Amino acid sequence: MPIDCTGILTADIQFDCINAPVGGIEQNVVLINKDDIDLTATTLGTDNRLQVTQIQLKPGKTGYQLTGVKQSNGKAWELVKKENAPDKFKHTFSGVIFNPSLANKTQADNLSKGGKYIVVIEQVWKGGANADAFEVLGYHSGLELTTMTNSSKENDNMIMFELASADGFEETTMPKTYFKEAEAYGIRKALFDNNFIEA
Repeated sequence: MPIDCTGILTADIQFDCINAPVGGIEQNVVLINKDDIDLTATTLGTDNRLQVTQIQLKPGKTGYQLTGVKQSNGKAWELVKKENAPDKFKHTFSGVIFNPSLANKTQADNLSKGGKYIVVIEQVWKGGANADAFEVLGYHSGLELTTMTNSSKENDNMIMFELASADGFEETTMPKTYFKEAEAYGIRKALFDNNFIEA
């Protein structure tokens, strides 16, 4: 079935009381340099533009784990209305770097150089059969560093930062779901935990 781009509803919107919504994301996330994604081998759903079925990095590349605690890291998205074009979506990731060590500050400094990033998160709410566990933010346009702060008198001296869609370069969809039919959650979880590394 081809993807519908007309804006017409095609199915009921129902409440699954067995899988009621739960807030938050799991502690760790994976940050990927957008240029390290192999777009020729990364696959999207053939009948759903919100689905990523495979995340493939270029040879020798890896994602990078940002370690979290409790609900220190978070994601959000919002609709951006366009007057003379299809509406788009702003993706936002809020992150915390706990230890302001030289090594961590070096990576924080790298974030400030204008690169674009894709963020893969694991939701606490995972849906039926864990099909909705993983979301991908910034797949098409990438996210940029928008804020970064540190104060010895606030937040226990941690570095707080935010990656978001640049104004005018928002995403064509809300965050995509990383899911492949008939593929166990454990397979996706193992790839996530291994930072989608490619030999």
